[in-house]
Amino acid sequence: MSDLIHGGDLISASAQYGIPVEEWLDLSTGINPVPYPVPQISEHCFQQLPYQSAEFKAAVRSYYGAEGVAANGTQQIIELLPAVLPSVSQELPILLPDCGYQEHRYSWQQHGRAINYYPAIDQKAAEQRIEEQLNSGSAMHLLLINPNNPTGLKFTPEQIYRWAEQMQQGAYLIVDEAFIDLSPEQSVLSDYDRFEQLGNILVLRSFGKFFGLAGIRLGFTFANQQIQQQLQIELGPWAVNGPAQAVAIAALNDAQWQAEARQKIRQNAQATLEFWKPLLGKINAELLSCDGLFLTAKLDAEKAKQIYQFLAEQGILIRLVLDEEFNCDLSDDKAQGDSKNCLLRSGLVDTQNADQCQKLKRVISELLLTLE
Repeated sequence: MSDLIHGGDLISASAQYGIPVEEWLDLSTGINPVPYPVPQISEHCFQQLPYQSAEFKAAVRSYYGAEGVAANGTQQIIELLPAVLPSVSQELPILLPDCGYQEHRYSWQQHGRAINYYPAIDQKAAEQRIEEQLNSGSAMHLLLINPNNPTGLKFTPEQIYRWAEQMQQGAYLIVDEAFIDLSPEQSVLSDYDRFEQLGNILVLRSFGKFFGLAGIRLGFTFANQQIQQQLQIELGPWAVNGPAQAVAIAALNDAQWQAEARQKIRQNAQATLEFWKPLLGKINAELLSCDGLFLTAKLDAEKAKQIYQFLAEQGILIRLVLDEEFNCDLSDDKAQGDSKNCLLRSGLVDTQNADQCQKLKRVISELLLTLE
């Protein structure tokens, strides 16, 4: 559907609907609505070439438990992976979720790789499909988005370690943990000795989502030394700008803010769900995920487009995932007749922001009246 505006693109939304950027309530991304307070940044951060400082590397080790490769957001790494992995393994196909961050699929397609999919909505079907592929005897890379955005699909660290042990020689298990910060104990990095011993797991971690600072563009990759060295060569010496390093040093070391943020996010997630409940109940939507930085519901596509349009005309931007963004059926246990469904994803409101809460509540109430 060409008139849909995708995640965070308020400039396009403003142009299309004639509403100034500053007047929008952006619920189209999964970014913490209460960002880390940016500290005073020294002018030297802007003047000097941004070699990665010892303080920056120490902060990364303290927060993630290891020293990874820092980049200008994990998107930069996602674009490099298909080219980097052949340097340490043969050019293998990859198994991806049928619904998830589409840049993964795009990057592998751009490099001409064969792609297979597993269902990202049905937990049992996903695990079964992955097991079948791992037991087939054919070597392939495997991507897990854990938890998956937008479907909320999750895998335990033990499950991931077990799958890594089943991988064929030269194949890598890539885990995109962009939304794992709410439950860091569920990261495969939480048992770093085992992660390091296996050697065939590559982890992506996003800074901007949990800390609410997507604009500074910062992400990390953790892998065996050979892959990290290859990535570092591709990225060059100045992959992370000085101001981003300064903000990260403060944020990654601020354990008190992190603990309070996790509590606030849970509160905001519950409050956001309460705003949506009357509408989701009215249209018989199936709630898939609601305990993180976004909530996702499955519903009829035509009804979803109607909701999207009504909200956009009132200056509220949400995210729809339509048929064409799925690479397989929406659900493993349903046939082609299910293709009229889609996913609606909403980010969180800040319960301390009365204007945000009142606007969302008012617009949903008005929308409900149109459905009577």
